[in-house]
Amino acid sequence: MKTSITRYTTISILTLMLISSSLFSQTFEEHTIQFPMLHEYDGSYRLNEMGEQGLLVLRNRYGGEKKNIISDIEVTYVQTDFQKKWTKQIKLDHYGDVISDGYDDDYAYFLMKSSELNYQVLRIRLADGAQKVFYYKNVEKMKVDYFSVEDNIAFLGGSANNLPIITHWDLEVGTRRVLSSVHQIKGGIVCMEYDRDVDMLTVVIKAQMSSIHRGLYVIDYSIDGNIHKQYFEEIQREYNYQTFRPYHNSRGELVMIGTYGLGNESESTQGVYSMILSNRGYRLNPKFYDFSFFNNFYSHLDPKTKEKSQEKFQKRREKDKVVPLRLEVMPNRLQFMNGQVVFVINEVSFIYPFNETAKYAGDGFYSKAEVPTFSGFVQDYDNMIVRKGEYIPSMLVNEKMKENYPFPIECNFKRALACGFDFETGEMRWDNTYLTRNLKTELPVELVGAYADNRKVAFLHVSRDSYFYKVSERLEYKHDCQVISYKDYSPAYEIEKYTNGGLTHWYGNHFIHTGTKKIQNRLSKNESDQYFFLTCLSYSNRSLTD
Repeated sequence: MKTSITRYTTISILTLMLISSSLFSQTFEEHTIQFPMLHEYDGSYRLNEMGEQGLLVLRNRYGGEKKNIISDIEVTYVQTDFQKKWTKQIKLDHYGDVISDGYDDDYAYFLMKSSELNYQVLRIRLADGAQKVFYYKNVEKMKVDYFSVEDNIAFLGGSANNLPIITHWDLEVGTRRVLSSVHQIKGGIVCMEYDRDVDMLTVVIKAQMSSIHRGLYVIDYSIDGNIHKQYFEEIQREYNYQTFRPYHNSRGELVMIGTYGLGNESESTQGVYSMILSNRGYRLNPKFYDFSFFNNFYSHLDPKTKEKSQEKFQKRREKDKVVPLRLEVMPNRLQFMNGQVVFVINEVSFIYPFNETAKYAGDGFYSKAEVPTFSGFVQDYDNMIVRKGEYIPSMLVNEKMKENYPFPIECNFKRALACGFDFETGEMRWDNTYLTRNLKTELPVELVGAYADNRKVAFLHVSRDSYFYKVSERLEYKHDCQVISYKDYSPAYEIEKYTNGGLTHWYGNHFIHTGTKKIQNRLSKNESDQYFFLTCLSYSNRSLTD
């Protein structure tokens, strides 16, 4: 009888463990689509992430370096249910490297560099894959860093003759013009984003308006290229704006969220700011959130270190002094979910090559127009970061390169700070911290995401053959982190080569992870496979809202 009870107890415990493990493993559901690579230099895959419109995967194959070569392009449309709708083969008379992309309700667009100066846009209809090419003869001799498109109207932003420039291009009509109030300014574009909800293009320029007036110039353009509102703020002694993430609330006001530093420290970060620009161009209720004031800024430390740090901070605060943090960060794009705005800031450390000739000169707060973005620098093959045909990560950071620094050779992720903001007011409601545990990449890409509702937050990051996550109350720090191995290849194989393309929030509770893998049979080294992968990680645990 005793043996029977023991057996029953053991079976029950095992059953509960299996059920618990099964339920627990369902916190994130994993679905992967693989695309073949014939060899190492067959990785020219480009992902156009289109939110609730789905995903478009473009494979650009070419036969060499000769001019006027025909480019073979394969395009696959993946719907929001993560099923392929169609795959089309396209031949272009002029080969072009894809440097940016966009979409609207009916089309996906790919901006391609067709020659040293000229550009072309490949437009693909989502309904059936029908395509058309539009050519841009670059008479302005413009270098494009930013690309936005809506309803066949394309905006190209960058520099020409060491001055900022934005052009408004009607694809169907063929007309284009240079937008006003930009090309006359001495400075550089640091942000250009189109808000499809209100049909507004927001442009941010770090500008020198005159010999004594330097600062931040923000412009909202309507879709026809006319100025809707503009705002200029002189450079401040106490703080400086570093990064910019714009959107518009339901009243049409421009909300700006980003990171800031103290005084003239243009690279070291102190915290997060938010501000609203009214429809008349007035700044309303600017707020600066010092990381030291975050509820969970010190939560990851051991109890003794945490107590000492908080005591030191409290003493400085009582004397009305700011504690310089001098953090090196890499912020993600904004995530919109469940009526709030989630902003993830990665605390990182970059490793740079020890080569004085590799430095790229910037100019402090005032940014020169020709300073490249990280993504633009990688995509210029002359810089030899990647070779033609190699995979370029989809989630490359599109910030301007840092002042007086070369391109980094490694990016080490220390932790992620997540903030939740009210969509209407831009006020911060909560914060949390997530340790990324020795995560590193060769290129600066987004690797950490966060999904939040009105009670809890789920952090997620991706690595070589696994993904990591933790779930907690929005204001509660948890040390625990769960690790799940990917199931996109057989246990009989191991990864020989891996390129992490990054992680991004797709829509709702879905995240997209991309990259390339070369796997090899553990027993037979002659058996191997290479592929580009598109993995959807979907949050599915009901306990997030229960």
